[in-house]
Amino acid sequence: MDIISIIIWLLLWAGAGRRGGKNTTEKNVQNKKDGLMWEIRKLEQEARTIISDAEKKSSHIVQKAEEIVTKSEKEAEHKQKKIDQYEEKLWQKEEKLEQRIEKLDQKKEEILEKEKELDATLEKEKTILSDLSGMSPEDAKKQLFEQIETENKEEIKRFVNKWKSIKEEEAKDEAAQIIAKVLPRVAQEWLNEHVVSLIDLPSEDMKGKIIGREGRNINAFEKATGVEVTIDDTPMTIKISSFDPEKRFVAKATMDKLVKDGRINPVFIEKMYEEVLKGMPERFMKKGKEALTILNLPMMKPEVVETIGKFFLRYSYGQNLRLHSIEVAKLSELLANELWLNADLAKKAGLLHDIGKIESGNGEAHTRTGAEFLRKHKMHDVIVNTAEGHHFDVPMLYPEAFVVAAADAISASRLWARSDTKDIFIERMGTLENLITSVDGVEKAYIMSAGREIMAFFNPSTIDDKKMEELTGEIWAKIEEQLDYPGTIRIVGIREKKLTHFLR
Repeated sequence: MDIISIIIWLLLWAGAGRRGGKNTTEKNVQNKKDGLMWEIRKLEQEARTIISDAEKKSSHIVQKAEEIVTKSEKEAEHKQKKIDQYEEKLWQKEEKLEQRIEKLDQKKEEILEKEKELDATLEKEKTILSDLSGMSPEDAKKQLFEQIETENKEEIKRFVNKWKSIKEEEAKDEAAQIIAKVLPRVAQEWLNEHVVSLIDLPSEDMKGKIIGREGRNINAFEKATGVEVTIDDTPMTIKISSFDPEKRFVAKATMDKLVKDGRINPVFIEKMYEEVLKGMPERFMKKGKEALTILNLPMMKPEVVETIGKFFLRYSYGQNLRLHSIEVAKLSELLANELWLNADLAKKAGLLHDIGKIESGNGEAHTRTGAEFLRKHKMHDVIVNTAEGHHFDVPMLYPEAFVVAAADAISASRLWARSDTKDIFIERMGTLENLITSVDGVEKAYIMSAGREIMAFFNPSTIDDKKMEELTGEIWAKIEEQLDYPGTIRIVGIREKKLTHFLR
């Protein structure tokens, strides 16, 4: 309303300033004034309408806000009631739990009192029973145990054998850890052929380069290769020793390259070592192909050829696996030709019969591991069966498998083929036979397959089947306790009684 008043005042002021004009001008001014007044009234009416609408909308908004506030208050009140109810229930549950705990404590005390009463009653009963029977509790317990042992002998035996097997496995694991710690301290001179490699040097000055300042070069070499380097007074020679033939071979090849190049430092040692490692698969492939060429065999799968190439790094009882496998393959071919069998298949089986010794880990039988490896690469069934059964762990199904087993025995038992001499072998077999025959009830024993199979003959007049089973277990325990043996030994117990009648 203030703005409208100002506009009217201005118009009147303007009209007053022009009163000295003409009459026609006054009329025009009056007309304009009337028009302006009408516009002013119109604007006032619109302003009142706008204000009225705004008041209505604000009233509606206030009403809605009041409704929302009322609804929120009701919901909050309802939730608060629920919370109060939950709290009341929790309090009730807590009271019930406290009551239960009190009851349990009371029962516990009652049980303890009853246990005391029972102990006292048992002591009285023991005293009464002891007086009546004339035996002390210790004697009664001994008699009861004897009765239980007599009635449940077989069940107790199975239980003891079960725990014995469990404890034997634990003992083997512990023994393996102890042996692993002791082995580096007990290496003997006769093992040098299989744990030590000699490297020739061009000059004595090379020893100083290999050692390096404050021993940094030799320390870096031993750390990288995992072997032990020995530098002694032996002229123009150093020794590399390790029980792992592959590590020793890699270390020797690395040292040969370093000596040939003349540059020896930690960085160059690492570089040469990585080069030798990268070239090892190629070396294995080359060695495998050489073995196939020597035996005039066709090419096989690369994985199989590479595994054959690893034979030259493996020794079994001092006998090199590569030389042994090639020898068995040649013998198998000769025997198969004499028996009109498949000579090529026998030769291939002879080469691969011990492949499991490369693939097997600690505690795994190389026969089973080798068969799985050959089966995986889809080799002939004869080859798989030969690898799995050449130590008679499983039945051999093909004549070629028996040929390879015979060739393996010939190669292993050949004089000087292995570290054991003939006299030592005979002495060991004699000791084993005496050990078996020392068991009461054993009449005689036959040792076969280089000690891997034992046939014990029992006296049928004094030994029954049950007793024979016990004595066979006793033989097994004595062999395990007193002798070292390779692989698996099969013990066969035999009791046979023959009766002959003549009718005349």
